Amino acid sequence: MGLKRADLRLNHPFIQNLIAGLMLLCLPGIYLALTGLGAGGGKPSSQAVAANVNAILYGVFFITGWFAGSVMNLIGPNYTVFLGSIGYSLYTGGLWYFDRSGHSWLAYLGGGIEGVSAALLWASAGAIAYSYAEEKDKALFMTIQWCMCEGGSTIAALVALGINIHSARQDAGAPTPVYVVFVVIQVLAMVLALTLLVRPAKVVRSDGTKIAIFKQPSLKSELEGIVEMIKDYRFMMLLPAIFVAEMALALQSSLNGYYFNLRTRSLNNVMFNFIQLPASFGMTYILDNPRFGRRKTRALIGISVMSAVTLAICAAEAAWLAQHHLNRHEAGPSTDWTDPGFAGAFVIYIIYGSVYSIYQIATQYVICALTNDPERLARRASCFRGTTALGMMFSFIIDGNGGTYITQLSFQFACYFVGILFLYTVTVLYVGDTNYFHEDTVIVPKHIEDDARLDGRIAAAASGAGGGGEEASSVDGKETVVAGDKSVV
Repeated sequence: MGLKRADLRLNHPFIQNLIAGLMLLCLPGIYLALTGLGAGGGKPSSQAVAANVNAILYGVFFITGWFAGSVMNLIGPNYTVFLGSIGYSLYTGGLWYFDRSGHSWLAYLGGGIEGVSAALLWASAGAIAYSYAEEKDKALFMTIQWCMCEGGSTIAALVALGINIHSARQDAGAPTPVYVVFVVIQVLAMVLALTLLVRPAKVVRSDGTKIAIFKQPSLKSELEGIVEMIKDYRFMMLLPAIFVAEMALALQSSLNGYYFNLRTRSLNNVMFNFIQLPASFGMTYILDNPRFGRRKTRALIGISVMSAVTLAICAAEAAWLAQHHLNRHEAGPSTDWTDPGFAGAFVIYIIYGSVYSIYQIATQYVICALTNDPERLARRASCFRGTTALGMMFSFIIDGNGGTYITQLSFQFACYFVGILFLYTVTVLYVGDTNYFHEDTVIVPKHIEDDARLDGRIAAAASGAGGGGEEASSVDGKETVVAGDKSVV
């Protein structure tokens, strides 16, 4: 999509999406960098506590995730993201304190609070990406946010690599300056959230239209909205696919912390995050490109590419684990990037980075193909993150309780297989060419309306063209009213 100078304003959809991406860069971007280092950035002996903290985090995230979208609808993205920022600095500080003192209480407390914070943050970011974008840009908006988040992880990982590059010790944790820099960045994000994000009702597209007609939500209406979401069998069918979406991070971060020394973990972390940038844009090229056919066809192609990579790398890792017979109850091999055992594990690790991104983008694209309603999408965005958190919780529980790596991988593979089957089913049965003109709260972009009129899908009967009057029309036999920045079906 091209931006004109007039579009460079705070309330433009693209700019708001960039700001949401900036929040992800500063907050979960750093969290992912710490997680990717293994053991929460601490010594390998910290792995069990880091896994248990993450299990608590994702358990709380799951519970609050199903309701965070309603909080966003009630108080707006700026306050929701502000509240969602608080837990990240506590989490980072808690792991820092534990690594230095051996006292784990602050790490556990920070993990629990971040579970609530993460739900609020991701609900807001997801709602912005899902609903501010036009249908033709859905994957692009999601990818921009994702790449900014992973860009933050890559930068944070590069900082850690720069500090740790001369440390070949296996028993070393990330030094204090790494944690200090991360906490400062996370605190600054809280201020930016309050000053730069605007309410959805104030967002205006390039053509002057708003994204939807908003009514003042209430607690009752939001509870009814959650019930409506649960009754939506199309979305419920996607829950198995959503459940496994982030699971790769838990297993790979654990293996990274166990198998490699600190500087090699740092290098792997950089590459795991970096590979997601081209992988994400590659998936977006398929999903948003009309040259690949209609929306359903593009979604099926994207899912097929994602499925092939995902299942193949699971099989490759199973073969690698069978060959190396790793036992997490024994000391790790402390593999360095100069050692012969580095290459195979490194390739598997970074390919999982691409799976981590393209699986989520493909799944979210299907979610967005079911509705354009901003309030519904806010609830579904938070439910997406809450349900992925449940999958992560299970994976971290297996990890923290000493389950074998092959057991953890087998569970993950089974979840991927079932999830992909449901993704295909929902796409084939329920994804259509467009949801425009079929939802009474969504304002149709002017160029879409003009194209529909030229194609004969809108039979205009109208009055008061041009001067801000209303224009009555019929869309596929359904009465439509278009008035200024409103379009009601």
